[in-house]
Amino acid sequence: MMDKNSGESGYRAKIILLKYEGYTVPEIKRAINHHDINIRKCIHRFNEKGIEGIISKIYIHKPVRITDDIEKKIIEIATKNPRKEYGLPFSTWSLRGLVGYVSKELNLIDSISQTEIRNIFLRYGIRYRQSKVTLGDSLDPGYHLKKENRRFKIQ
Repeated sequence: MMDKNSGESGYRAKIILLKYEGYTVPEIKRAINHHDINIRKCIHRFNEKGIEGIISKIYIHKPVRITDDIEKKIIEIATKNPRKEYGLPFSTWSLRGLVGYVSKELNLIDSISQTEIRNIFLRYGIRYRQSKVTLGDSLDPGYHLKKENRRFKIQ
């Protein structure tokens, strides 16, 4: 692995030096103007890994190839009622639910994002609408009656 950014490694080394000189985390925060959580992470990483904990690494992510067959299977699943067809506890797919079902339940693909699924929908001409959430409704059966009474309250 290579050093991603010597500036990042430099500020981490400065944190470790200040800590070694006896400065507290709040004092280090004032000195270098970084968030105390990041300062603590840096110190813990150094304590666990030594000098390797300071150096930033470049991780090469190999993208997962989504084949046409996988896309068609995702479309097939997404266009069916999850409760009736798959015995799931909901009747419409959310992107998050579809991601979980496709990757974890079916093991169809190792990983896929909600954005990738949305893009597949666009390619196949499927319109996806986020589910609507109505705030303020209650599970209380008398909620609407109480709401009406409040609206017409005589003062």
